[in-house]
Amino acid sequence: MSLDFRLLFASNGEVSLKLYLVSCDLLQDADYASLRARLRTFEARPVLANQWALHSTHTAAQLKDILKDFLHDGDRIVVTEVGAERASRRALSNLTEL
Repeated sequence: MSLDFRLLFASNGEVSLKLYLVSCDLLQDADYASLRARLRTFEARPVLANQWALHSTHTAAQLKDILKDFLHDGDRIVVTEVGAERASRRALSNLTEL
């Protein structure tokens, strides 16, 4: 049984989960399994190649600091909070359902 923390936090009103997009330029010819594993701990869902959506209580800066440790020198990362209005076409995960 999986507990949906978004519903738990929404129901008690104590913690606000925000939706973020994490976008990376993975420039090395390397294995990024540890990055993907760390993203799974946030229940991140793929949106595009090397882009994931996730809900978190962390700030964008905190998420960047957590995830940068799984990147190689020269790789890039951008973490952006997603507002109420969002749309996508043929994304791997539908942003309107997140």
